[in-house]
Amino acid sequence: MESYTITMAVIKNGDAYLIAKRAATKRFAPNQWEFISGFIDTPETPEETIKRELAEELGADGIIIKKTNPFNVTDDEGKWTVIPFLVELKTKNINARQEDHSETKWVAANELNDYPDLKPFLEKKEIQKLLEAI
Repeated sequence: MESYTITMAVIKNGDAYLIAKRAATKRFAPNQWEFISGFIDTPETPEETIKRELAEELGADGIIIKKTNPFNVTDDEGKWTVIPFLVELKTKNINARQEDHSETKWVAANELNDYPDLKPFLEKKEIQKLLEAI
């Protein structure tokens, strides 16, 4: 089983969180809803990675509010070490790159559970801490 390390941005604006539907052409988790994430490119720090991913995937700049402990998720595609961040975008206007995400939505915290693809992440105490922050 392959192992991967990624960063994940729980993006908050007021009482809403940004989620994105991965493009059908993506190698991993096509057509699944996610928080913005990306592979760490050596020699980047996790903080540099998440800021790069925001720029590449959303055309946006963000401010890291909080970082919490990494956690692991295992699925059919591999073992994932996830480094999560709470991020605020400098603007709510985003321009999602279609090759990465076919759709984006701002949803209330109580609506996140309506997206089953997010469940493995929402169950993690590290993500719960970010959702409770601020």
